[in-house]
Amino acid sequence: MLNLHLIMKDVLIQKKQIIFGFFYLLFIIFAFQNSDVGTFIIGITAFTYLVVTYSCASEEKNRADVMLNSLPVKRSQIVAMKYLSVVIFFLSGTLAYMLFTGLLKNSGFNIKIYMLTIEGFLAGFISVSLMTGIYFPIYFKVGYMKSRILNLILFFSIFTGVSYIAQYIQHMDNNALNKLLAGILASQSNFSIAVILLALTVIFQLISYGISVKIYNNREL
Repeated sequence: MLNLHLIMKDVLIQKKQIIFGFFYLLFIIFAFQNSDVGTFIIGITAFTYLVVTYSCASEEKNRADVMLNSLPVKRSQIVAMKYLSVVIFFLSGTLAYMLFTGLLKNSGFNIKIYMLTIEGFLAGFISVSLMTGIYFPIYFKVGYMKSRILNLILFFSIFTGVSYIAQYIQHMDNNALNKLLAGILASQSNFSIAVILLALTVIFQLISYGISVKIYNNREL
């Protein structure tokens, strides 16, 4: 129950930033309307990045670590709270994206809309998982202020990289590499591919979580 309260605390503190993130998400839908699946990947990665980093900055500024560690809660649980909060932010951003694109599609605006698909959802989840999986160990090691520049490089590298790969696969030509990839993908069902990608993403997150816990347990407050 305490973990749930910690997660809800993280969400409630960020409510203004989450609302701002929704408007930023809407801006991205317009600004990257020709990016197909990249629109959602860029949007959801940017939204999650904004909320997560603001949360970390706010906690560092207010010395929330000291307060949290005075509670009857393990440090591993504090770390887990951060990772679980990302899932809530990701899902809330996804729902907002679906709402915005649904409204825009029926509004008569002259805009190209990418309606979210399972493939897009999976690509967005992988992008967000890569970003947070790399970011959190760095944050727990050096804090928010010392990692700001690295965070920006990480953010732009991941969402542009994943977007490019997703669009490349979506528009594959008939060269040798594409034929090889197509052959590998054709030998697996869509469900099998999705399960493999999700499993790899979860494994990556678990490794990241383990590293973050080890770093945070050895950190002096």
